[in-house]
Amino acid sequence: MLNSLEIKNFRALEYFKVAKLGRVNLIVGKNNSGKSTVLEALRIYAGNAYPKLLENIAASHDEKYKPEFIILDEPDTSIIPFEDLFTGRQLPDDETEIIIGESTDSDQALHICHRFHISKEENVTDAEGNIHISKSGDYVTKRSFIDWTKGQISDDLGLIREILLVMKNNMSFPIYLNSRTLDIASLNISFFSKKRGATKCSFIPTQLVSIDELAQEWGSIVGTEHEEVVKQALRIILPEFQEIYFVPNTSSTNKSKYIAKVKLPNLPRPVPLKSLGDGMVRILQLALKLVSAQGGFLLIDELENGLHYSIQERVWAWLFEVAERLDIQVFATTHSWDCIENFTKVAIANETTEGVLFRMGKSAKTSNRGQIIATVFDKDSLYRMTQADIEIR
Repeated sequence: MLNSLEIKNFRALEYFKVAKLGRVNLIVGKNNSGKSTVLEALRIYAGNAYPKLLENIAASHDEKYKPEFIILDEPDTSIIPFEDLFTGRQLPDDETEIIIGESTDSDQALHICHRFHISKEENVTDAEGNIHISKSGDYVTKRSFIDWTKGQISDDLGLIREILLVMKNNMSFPIYLNSRTLDIASLNISFFSKKRGATKCSFIPTQLVSIDELAQEWGSIVGTEHEEVVKQALRIILPEFQEIYFVPNTSSTNKSKYIAKVKLPNLPRPVPLKSLGDGMVRILQLALKLVSAQGGFLLIDELENGLHYSIQERVWAWLFEVAERLDIQVFATTHSWDCIENFTKVAIANETTEGVLFRMGKSAKTSNRGQIIATVFDKDSLYRMTQADIEIR
């Protein structure tokens, strides 16, 4: 669990610091203040900037993520993959890095930097320095990696590839952005093959997740202790709920493979979940993504979507309790005053699980005017704010 958070040079967050975090964290602020950017940074941190994750994030913003061939003799004016991730929307030509972690000075922080990966053909020699010659009379060569470097790049250095170098926990791997030659083999080097050291992370976007995705999540927990957690969540909205089923979809008009149905008392057959309103789908989504994040992070963009204000206090109480029990750190954003008010009630009343609210906005200080900063409200400061009836959105 993160006790604090620092983010450098990631999108609009040139230098952003949250001095204190809790088990459950609510992020508030005006539009374009960077709330969703914090969630995105946490996704990248948890997933160790795994290339497929970066591709999905870039694609969701209509940003470029696919490499292209670059010919040295021709000017290159195209957008380079992933450069929109950096502050200023361009790859730095200096030592500037994206850094995300509890402390940006720590080895556990995630670093993403722009580099050039150089490799060169060399003759193979024996211990005495004699050059190996093949049966056909040709020199035997090997390709050696020279450097992850910045600075002036000349044609005689060897095969040059532009990369993002990702570093975390004393491990590093490259993400290839293009080829400086038309050597197709240079792009066939596989990406980091395993998500080594990655943290579990579930992300809930503002829109509803597909029923097919929820069916897959449900199938992974049927028969486990997590099944009851999900049912408990559904009863927040519909106390008479009994069972949920995912059945094959036989309709030609609905593209989903499955339909979610629920069993209610005094009805002869299960009814479609969607017929009970978006709130039931949203709470099911919250519950399934929560239990799949055990031991990791749950990230929720605009938690209040689909949830009536009258049930939000119970939703927060449920999130606090399950997050503590399953060792999950929750980060949620909101625009809703009702959501803030209900979070505050639960955070103040809870004796075992700490809730922290932080507000994002642009600094008015002369030293860092315009930079996005965080103002943290823990349990004590939340109590003082509510007693004074001060607006904290």
